[in-house]
Amino acid sequence: MDLISQKKLLMEVGSGTPMNACLKRFWLPIALSTDVAENDGDPMRVRTLGQDYVLFRDSEGRLGLLDELCTHRSASLCLGRNEEGGLRCLYHGWKYAVDGTILDTPNVRDPRFKERVRQPAYAVREAGGIVWGYFGPQDKEPPFQHYPFFDLPDENVVVELLVCSANYTRLVEGLIDTTHTGSLHQDALRQLAAGEGPAPSFGGKSRVASAGVLAQDLAPDIEVQETDFGLRYAAISQHPQPDGTVRRRARVTGFKHPTSILIQSGHLAQLVLPVDDDRSYLFMVFWDPTRNIRDGEARQEIRTYYGIDDIAKDFYGAGREFHDLPDRPNTSNNWRQDREAMRNDSFTGLYRFIPEDFAVSASMGPVGRFPTEHLVPSDLAIARFRRQMIDNAQRVQKGEDPRGLAPKEQPRPAQYDIPEGEDWRDHYTRTD
Repeated sequence: MDLISQKKLLMEVGSGTPMNACLKRFWLPIALSTDVAENDGDPMRVRTLGQDYVLFRDSEGRLGLLDELCTHRSASLCLGRNEEGGLRCLYHGWKYAVDGTILDTPNVRDPRFKERVRQPAYAVREAGGIVWGYFGPQDKEPPFQHYPFFDLPDENVVVELLVCSANYTRLVEGLIDTTHTGSLHQDALRQLAAGEGPAPSFGGKSRVASAGVLAQDLAPDIEVQETDFGLRYAAISQHPQPDGTVRRRARVTGFKHPTSILIQSGHLAQLVLPVDDDRSYLFMVFWDPTRNIRDGEARQEIRTYYGIDDIAKDFYGAGREFHDLPDRPNTSNNWRQDREAMRNDSFTGLYRFIPEDFAVSASMGPVGRFPTEHLVPSDLAIARFRRQMIDNAQRVQKGEDPRGLAPKEQPRPAQYDIPEGEDWRDHYTRTD
């Protein structure tokens, strides 16, 4: 398979593509629980892998996930009335339960008709403040995955949803890419080192210490270990000490199929949803088992530090309600880059962290633009991610299960000094 064919297989997620069939075999994050918080609340359109669905919560609090277009004459059920135990299409009044069963067909007299026809419906679950959907074959539904934040009270978890006009691979690879942080995000890291601005902590561990490692070594050694959930990799940086010795520091990150990254702070999961070929959602989940971070200063500190606050969502277009407004970041306005700030004290001229990531991801262009790349040793984890994703799509094409459906092991990010004479993998097994 030539390089262009590999890229197409990896990046194209629309109906009928190999990657579409592969990704549908996994549980995917599709919305926030707060999007459908109320019984009989407004139905919501959810776009996933290039197809539109309708998500709603019925009178008893059960979630329903159906094809958006009514099975009768294809009117949008997102226009429907959600009441009295089901979602009613406005066009002819057909009413559907959360499992797609037809409850009422006012323009059909035959009472047996409702037993012969159903609205396509999909498995849906709610956990960790996120609504999850499964769109694959019913007889191949995998076990529901588990993340550490599922076990915590609501007040110990913060979930933010951001939108980026870029292919899912652009986001996942950026999250996997350790070495870009010290360059692209150096404005925020410099402020952090100087004690300026927010410095969130999770589980009693400050973000300051881990961020400092990223700024000190822009070319760490990358070593990858493949696992049943995907892969973990260590970015190993070298830090000369005054006594002439060299301290080796390992920053271990986990990639979990199909599109989740758990970073070394141990309390941050980043979940990417391929909305279509050139749009992705990023679910950022923070948790702290020791304190309330959902409210007040703790939450705002997190949102400001990572660049996912109201400024980022509105002015920099990372919020769903603002993203498509004509003056938000795009090619024509160079993603709202501030060149005057760059002539003074800013390296990027962009807002910190996530808006920077989204700008460079979107700048790579739409699917179909496949420029020549020159991968280097620091891109090893990205190369392995691509290989695993392509292999999974090919497995599904052959009628096999993709890897990572029911892993026995779970990602466990870490950051630690490697004792003299030890391999990072050996020491990793003994870290908390």
